[in-house]
Amino acid sequence: MKTDSAWLAEVRLHTRREVAAVGLRLARAVAATGVAGLPPTLSSALEFAARFAAEIPPATAPLPPGHPLPRLLALVTPAQQPLLRDLLLLACLPEAHEGYAALCRQFHPQGQPLPTGVLALQWLEHEARPGADRLALRDEVEDLLVHGTLARMGLWRLPGDGPWHSRGLQPGPGVWAALMARAPQLGDGAQLVGGYAQVPGLADWLALPGPTQAVLALRRGLPCRIVLTGGDAAMRATRVRALLGAAPAAALRQRLEPNHGPNHGSDDRPGERSASTLGAACLAAFMQQAALWLEATGDAADAPPGAAPAAALPDVDWALPLIQTAHSERELHDAPLPLIHVPVTPLAPAGRRDLWRSLLPQLGEHAGALAVRYPIEPDDARDVVRDLSLRQSLSEAALSLDDVGDCIRQRTPWMARPGMQRLTPQAGWAQLLLPAGARAQLQAAVRRVGQQITVLDDWGFAQGRGGRRGVRLLFCGAPGTGKTLAAEAMARELGVDLMVVDLASLVSKWIGETEKNLAAVFDVAERARSLLLFDEADALFGRRTEARDAHDRHANLETAYLLQRLERFEGIAVLTTNLRANLDTAFARRFEFIVEFPEPDTRAREALWQLHLPATAPRAGDVDLAELAAWYALTGAQIKNAALGAAFLAAAEGTALQQRHFLLAVEREFDKAGRAHPGFPPQHLHGASAARVPSPHAP
Repeated sequence: MKTDSAWLAEVRLHTRREVAAVGLRLARAVAATGVAGLPPTLSSALEFAARFAAEIPPATAPLPPGHPLPRLLALVTPAQQPLLRDLLLLACLPEAHEGYAALCRQFHPQGQPLPTGVLALQWLEHEARPGADRLALRDEVEDLLVHGTLARMGLWRLPGDGPWHSRGLQPGPGVWAALMARAPQLGDGAQLVGGYAQVPGLADWLALPGPTQAVLALRRGLPCRIVLTGGDAAMRATRVRALLGAAPAAALRQRLEPNHGPNHGSDDRPGERSASTLGAACLAAFMQQAALWLEATGDAADAPPGAAPAAALPDVDWALPLIQTAHSERELHDAPLPLIHVPVTPLAPAGRRDLWRSLLPQLGEHAGALAVRYPIEPDDARDVVRDLSLRQSLSEAALSLDDVGDCIRQRTPWMARPGMQRLTPQAGWAQLLLPAGARAQLQAAVRRVGQQITVLDDWGFAQGRGGRRGVRLLFCGAPGTGKTLAAEAMARELGVDLMVVDLASLVSKWIGETEKNLAAVFDVAERARSLLLFDEADALFGRRTEARDAHDRHANLETAYLLQRLERFEGIAVLTTNLRANLDTAFARRFEFIVEFPEPDTRAREALWQLHLPATAPRAGDVDLAELAAWYALTGAQIKNAALGAAFLAAAEGTALQQRHFLLAVEREFDKAGRAHPGFPPQHLHGASAARVPSPHAP
């Protein structure tokens, strides 16, 4: 729809000229009735009609292009066109000016500012040629107002009770707005929208056969159904706006709430309400020469048994494209139109790379990494870029990948579910002390994330097959050897959150519930753009066994489902286990990396002691970390606990950290683990024994 000011002024002037002509004819017909002594209010109203018509300048040009009147007149025969024009403009008189409303009020039985069927008949009969068939004229008026195609479209309404000719006459929803080149005000979630001039990342999608055909149909205004299903509501909406922008075309967007039955919401007649909403949207779309976009906001799969069926579209000849968006075909309204089906899928990785290159050219060299780390939609990316622009205006620091990740994290809604915890990673590679081989594998996994688009898309290794995206890692090792810490370090390096899954709370005794819970976990992880960590994964990813009973079959089904869903997961998934042999062998081929976490040797233990002892902590001269590392075979987690425990012992005594504090804290760690304590070094035997406090595990 055009919006330039000159065109708007021309359309509105022409509409007022047409309305003024009808108003003047009506006033002359009333004055010519010969009624003596007109009431002052009626006399004033008649004078207004003449004055208003005189103020409108005469026409100097034909109807402006895009005016809705010619489209309406084309729906009837040439013989009916003058009558249609007169009735429509008569209905619009009160909308055009309060002076016309005052005139119509004089003839309404209840004094409402509306013309009536009787007024229309008397006016038209007065103007009829002498000898004309007045009964035929009445039939034509009744056909147009009550029975014809335009009445079914809702072009006008007849509010009130009684015979049609005794009721009021008013234009249908959005009719006057269209005649005045304004957007309709319909309520019920309706909105006139245009397209996006350019949607970064969707160029390849628009070039596919389905979208290409949809764009051509919208450009030519062909009557057809353009159906977009799949994805979420935001994805579908973005792609519709991209189609409209490529056409270019406008659409009347009508959101449709799910209809769950006769008592849905506060309306006890939802079917009638839905039909009325659809009728108003159809009429407004036609008047605006826009496609009708019906957007299903619910999921028909969630409707209870016996739910009321969706209301049908009005039974009229369709003249414009119909766009329908829904999660699945079950939510769509049927219409006898040719179908163009456009599946909605997430942006391809290459498309996401193009998106980031377009929106953040200053980080162009990192576009591939951003595309893999943050699989977001164009609208979400635009919001992030606006956030970054604000930050840049408030700071002189250069834009970095961390800034992008932070903005995305703040805008990502967290769908909390039982058994899931989202953590902001703090630990980095410096806190992770591992053998060179294990560290190299972790860093290779991080690099693989950033290289996926190059290898799979640019070099063609994806080959159109699923299961090749994403990175899956298995961490094997004794408790406390750094498996969870390694996942946290990877998440921080990738600039994403860490989502820790508590498998115990996901397992259900009810058949199918465990799989449903796990499906939700993967879905939330993909939406939240997090690194997914299954800690102690052997509790669920165990070996499949021979099915001796229903419990065995159920457990095997859970494992099989996990195998398939893990393979389809396009993010980063980490599974940890204390014993690799406990996992099903079928998992091995599905992992890109299997990393062993050995218990630290003497050199690593000394480095861990140094790592967990802050430089600001007061330390006595007898502290010997090399001795602690050589004497006690502890894991990294145990060393961290012992360092902290020693600090509290020293603080309780009001002294600096001494070697005996560390020795006592180490002894407690052995007691907690249920392991035999190897004793104290000879030079500290007396001091540590004297300071020993009773163990909480002692009898």
